[in-house]
Amino acid sequence: MLLLVYFVTLTTYSQKFGIGASAIYNFQTESIGAGIRAEFPFNNFSIVPQISYYPGFDKVNEYYAGVSVHCNLFNIRRWIFYALISGAYNAWINYQDSPMKNAKYSNWDLEGGLGVKTSNCIRPFLEYRYNLHWKETNLQLGFMYFFHCQNSKSQNYKKHKNKLHICPAYED
Repeated sequence: MLLLVYFVTLTTYSQKFGIGASAIYNFQTESIGAGIRAEFPFNNFSIVPQISYYPGFDKVNEYYAGVSVHCNLFNIRRWIFYALISGAYNAWINYQDSPMKNAKYSNWDLEGGLGVKTSNCIRPFLEYRYNLHWKETNLQLGFMYFFHCQNSKSQNYKKHKNKLHICPAYED
């Protein structure tokens, strides 16, 4: 969490950045989780600190806190396809319930994957990730809201909002 606050204060005033949330599904453990993240874009890559939590009503109760690097691969219209790599601390709260002999509370994980997002101010995204440590895959579906963002729709709205519209019947 401190890492997230650090990145936010570091770049808040200097560039556009986004915050968002996601729903997560882990295919191997059949667990549902939730995540929050910030995104700080630079030319063709982004730094993305994030936190996710899998609550105890599923098989696994754990949380992750880490940072991803997203590298933009190509664009198709407003869609951006990217590769990602993520390093995170994992606290596996109910590890005692696992039959795995290497299960423990504190773990470090490395993930790789692919994602797609839009280039709008509100950006839905979808990510497929593979966890190298636990050999698990997960799917994240979420959205980001970008501050200091100006896409063509918001610029057109601002232009028209500031104009004074007068009914033709009352023009001189």
